Amino acid sequence: MTALVDLQQHLTRFWALPHHQDEALNTKLKAVQSWQQARLQRTHRALFEQPKNQLMADYFLTQLYGGEEFKLLAEQLARILPKAKKLERFAKESALDAGSMGIQAAIFAIELDLHLAQWLLDNDLPVNEDTMLTAYRAVNEENERRLQIANLKDVCYRTDKHLNSFMLKQAFSLAKGTAYRHGYQPLYDFIDTGFKAMKPLSSVSSFIEPFCTRELSIIDQVHNNDNDGKPVAFDVS
Repeated sequence: MTALVDLQQHLTRFWALPHHQDEALNTKLKAVQSWQQARLQRTHRALFEQPKNQLMADYFLTQLYGGEEFKLLAEQLARILPKAKKLERFAKESALDAGSMGIQAAIFAIELDLHLAQWLLDNDLPVNEDTMLTAYRAVNEENERRLQIANLKDVCYRTDKHLNSFMLKQAFSLAKGTAYRHGYQPLYDFIDTGFKAMKPLSSVSSFIEPFCTRELSIIDQVHNNDNDGKPVAFDVS
């Protein structure tokens, strides 16, 4: 299955990242990720605090933006993927594809933050708004950050498409028992978390579009060296 091949490649890339063998870099990465999560919560507070959006906000912060929860998932997936061909018997390709895309998005977020962490470590700087702004500009991955937002949007719309298909949704629900019995609980739960996060939304666009619009505005501001004398920050109105 293409989705499972892709998933294995994503995980291989994840375990090759340097912070797994460098404790100082790993510590700095955790600080960067914590700062990013706090910044996202602050920037999107009005969106995240709407009752219908709270599960989706949690999914973004704990699943799609990396961190310790993702590392645990990656460890579990590394154990089950060698026998993953059995998944072909009960899992729809589209559901697995949605899960693979979500994992790829999470790894990409880690890679981008890892580059910031490495720069901050190399320059012996703490993690705060001023140093993060300097790091963003020094690393200069504006296009990659735009791609990250596009990938997040794609994950949401692909997952929403699967969720809104009655037949696919039923097939995925019926596969739960089989998935658990065969030891595929981590992958099933990762995909299912995305489905559950989107279920309260009347439309996934009501969450992802304002989120992406604001994030793209921040990217514009952070990488624009000519702000007409206006202070640069990671929050925009």
